[in-house]
Amino acid sequence: MNLLMQVSLFSENFIELSEFYRDCFDLTENEGLRSDVFRGYMSGDCMVGFSALAAYEMLGLEPRKPGEGDQTAFTFKCESKEALDAIVEKAKGLGATMVQEQFMTYYHWYMAVMRDPDGNAIRLACTDV
Repeated sequence: MNLLMQVSLFSENFIELSEFYRDCFDLTENEGLRSDVFRGYMSGDCMVGFSALAAYEMLGLEPRKPGEGDQTAFTFKCESKEALDAIVEKAKGLGATMVQEQFMTYYHWYMAVMRDPDGNAIRLACTDV
């Protein structure tokens, strides 16, 4: 069985962006992987990684071009509607902007969509409604 091990974001301000996610979602840093181009924080068994733009070249990848639209969206599971609402307020206080206020999806999830300080899409979802 293959399980998701890591999701990474590339950012000019990767340290500040990693601290946004750390503070907003109470993530624990995997300090053994800390470097001048990377920070990694654990969310359960999955690591959320934050890489400096220099990592594009190190990995042989092409940088994202402005105006190409969203290429990823993190989805964080919340235990309850109240917990989701609290994280929305916390995230806004840490610099997130709302894309779509809390709503019920057609598949019966309570969800909110926002952007982190770097403009990446974040979805918060409560599946036990």
